[in-house]
Amino acid sequence: MASSPQQSLQSRLFGFWAPSGDEVTVFKIDKDSLYYVDEYPIVAVPYQFAGDSMSLDYWGETIVQHISFRKDTLVMKNKLGEVNCFVPVK
Repeated sequence: MASSPQQSLQSRLFGFWAPSGDEVTVFKIDKDSLYYVDEYPIVAVPYQFAGDSMSLDYWGETIVQHISFRKDTLVMKNKLGEVNCFVPVK
């Protein structure tokens, strides 16, 4: 059975990520949470994925990120139009 485009996009998120141009891992994403691994203790933030957007509740504020990829680079764009790029950490 083929996966849906949404499942494929979401599964590409899984793993460890660092800001583009940096080697320090800042977060990990699995099937239902984003973990800020550069904080102690590690903070786990549950997220929901719909279409091409990730919504998460961080310290009482709902953050929505539009998700896309440029090759293997994760591109996150928020509602203000700010863009952040992350590369996978292998």
